[in-house]
Amino acid sequence: MDDASVFDVDLSALIDVLGTNLYTGPGVYVRELLQNAIDAQAEAGRADAPIEITTDGAVFEVADQGVGMTGDTIARLLGTIGASSKRDPFGFGSTSQIGQFGVGLLSGFLVGDRIEVTSRADDADAVVWSGSSSGAVELSSGDREATGTTVRITARPDTRSWLAPEKVRTLAAEYTAMHPTPVLVNGERVNGGAGLFGDPSGGRDAARVAFSQDELGFTPLEMFDVDVSEAGLRGVAFVRPSGGDLVARATHRVYVKGLLVGDVPALVPEWAYFVRLVVDSTGLKPTASREGLVRDDLFDAVSVSLGEQISAWLTGLGSRPVVRERFLNVHEQGVKALAAHRPELLGFVDKHCVFDTNVGPMPLATFRARFDTIRYAGSVDDYRVLADILAGRGIGLVNAGHAFETAVIRALIAADPQRRCEPIGQQFLLSALSTPSAELRTEFDAAVHLARRAVSPFACEVSLREFDPDGISALLLTDDSARIAQDRTEMLSEAAGEPDAWLAALAALDDGDVPPTRPVLVLNATNALVKRLPTLGDDVVAGALIRVIYSQAMLRARRSVRVAAASELDSAITLLADLATRDSIEGDVE
Repeated sequence: MDDASVFDVDLSALIDVLGTNLYTGPGVYVRELLQNAIDAQAEAGRADAPIEITTDGAVFEVADQGVGMTGDTIARLLGTIGASSKRDPFGFGSTSQIGQFGVGLLSGFLVGDRIEVTSRADDADAVVWSGSSSGAVELSSGDREATGTTVRITARPDTRSWLAPEKVRTLAAEYTAMHPTPVLVNGERVNGGAGLFGDPSGGRDAARVAFSQDELGFTPLEMFDVDVSEAGLRGVAFVRPSGGDLVARATHRVYVKGLLVGDVPALVPEWAYFVRLVVDSTGLKPTASREGLVRDDLFDAVSVSLGEQISAWLTGLGSRPVVRERFLNVHEQGVKALAAHRPELLGFVDKHCVFDTNVGPMPLATFRARFDTIRYAGSVDDYRVLADILAGRGIGLVNAGHAFETAVIRALIAADPQRRCEPIGQQFLLSALSTPSAELRTEFDAAVHLARRAVSPFACEVSLREFDPDGISALLLTDDSARIAQDRTEMLSEAAGEPDAWLAALAALDDGDVPPTRPVLVLNATNALVKRLPTLGDDVVAGALIRVIYSQAMLRARRSVRVAAASELDSAITLLADLATRDSIEGDVE
């Protein structure tokens, strides 16, 4: 075929696509037109000249002092969708100018049905280009005297709020907050002031704090500079003063060549949840909508470099104890949570994060220097039972029962298998505590049998040991299997007779040949109260005393008291109270 044809473009449909798929809202027209004006002035070498916006809610105008356009240029660029003066002959974008996609002017149709562009280039006559959303365009002579361009938009009735002076002022200030070119809205400058980057003089730090408060919503705990030269990136990291959401993806405020792109995720590694960055870059590429960044190799390199700089700041806290303490007061648990999966954080946690131990709070590195083996309790209940007893025997114990701490210890061991580590459960005590002599066991034999009968309603074994401190009358040792078995038994008893397949399956588990370990009440033969048990001639009184000792052991282990156990304990205490009252009454009668 010899005939050639070109695409017809339905401009109104294209504008609808831009508004619903490319841009997030009509307000982007302010950014797009400011971007064009800033680029035009930069090309003309007049970047310091003000860009003036006037608006009254019905008509919006933005005027620059840039290079302007001739009649031929304006016909070529504004008459061809996608054409841009900011790309070189090979189609690559300019490194000095912001826009390059050739659709910026179309954003004006999001708020108006007619756009008028008046422009004058050096040594050329002024021209006026008029376009409507229907696709009709006109080109005529203009009367502009100065070099530059003015864009005029007349609002549709349903979009007048987007042209309101206060709305335009807010948008212009937000988009150009980091750009040095003065922007005036109805004669008032909306950007400028002390910059966030560069020389610390001139109120920079105060401006950073104010920006964090106003734009990010918090007063930073700490601030530090970041830069990636290959991306022309400079910025500041703001450390959060409160714990962040470890699941939600943090975003970071990004400007490209001084103009706002938006809040961008994944700019830094996920583990760096405790910082929010504000950066300006000349090398990162914005998407066509300018509301995000292209995830190319440079973006990935920037993310890695920023992560390394944040890690270096974190490591540097080792020599800054005051700041480190402030940071850890807020972020210690979060850093611990991430360290188990992030080798970058593991060394910091090892050296500086404090763990609860039975010889005082300290980092794991300090604990290892004192004890050859990291012995740890994987639950808070186990730690409470074991801590004092093991401390009295010179055995160090780490409380790893809080969230993430066991995972951190395991990650440290995995990173260096030469480190010695041993998880300790409550049953460890039965082998670690001293067994009484045969003579003492004989003396306590009847008392131990009585104790077993007294605590039989609690499905509990009794064992006699000698240990320090002697102020502890007894320990209640309960391993996980015993605790689960008790919970299951109680649940099945409460749900007896209910036709539930899941409960029936649990009941079948109880029919196994190997019963789980039962809780053990360990009586301390060195304790003054326990020593009285063999001397009590009244089994009822002795049984009541044993149940009181059992209740003390439960409280020491911070176990919740079940209804049946609480009733037994109440009966025992009531009996002892009655005996005390009877002795008092008999004394009064005598």
